[in-house]
Amino acid sequence: MLHVDATRSRPVFAGVLLLLVAGCAGGENATLSSLKAAKTRWEAANIHDYELEWASSGPTNARYIATVREGKVSAVEGIAPDGRHYTVKPADPRYYGVEGLFLVIADELAQLDLNTPFGRPKGSRAVLKFTPDPKYGFPRRYRRDVVGAPVALGIDVIRFEPKTTADDSNAR
Repeated sequence: MLHVDATRSRPVFAGVLLLLVAGCAGGENATLSSLKAAKTRWEAANIHDYELEWASSGPTNARYIATVREGKVSAVEGIAPDGRHYTVKPADPRYYGVEGLFLVIADELAQLDLNTPFGRPKGSRAVLKFTPDPKYGFPRRYRRDVVGAPVALGIDVIRFEPKTTADDSNAR
């Protein structure tokens, strides 16, 4: 009969779990330089009018559609689990467009320098990964996993539609 000492296997199990979580996150490490490179590609794309549909998972599970005109979020809709759309009036709508996705990741990177990053003790291991859009550079996917934290954070872009002046005039 094989006897396993549970107190010795916990650190090994936690390490294996962290590798699995990091492997499942996909994308590239979110760093100041990788974020800057993605943002430079986004700015070079020079897209000021678009619709962005994205979903968050983790502490809050939500789905949104942001309408951006002239670089500013002009409208935000929420999508209920039953598919119903409703108007959202956020205090700071810029967090719902592409710029907001960059801000969220930058804010999360800054958390790593705090005494209690993500509410965990200093030195806690956190895995931050994102997948920039290959053409436009905006974050298509973002994952944050913190060892010991009960819930991870995920953001997934479902749809990105750049708009042109012709698109807007056809809609009228």
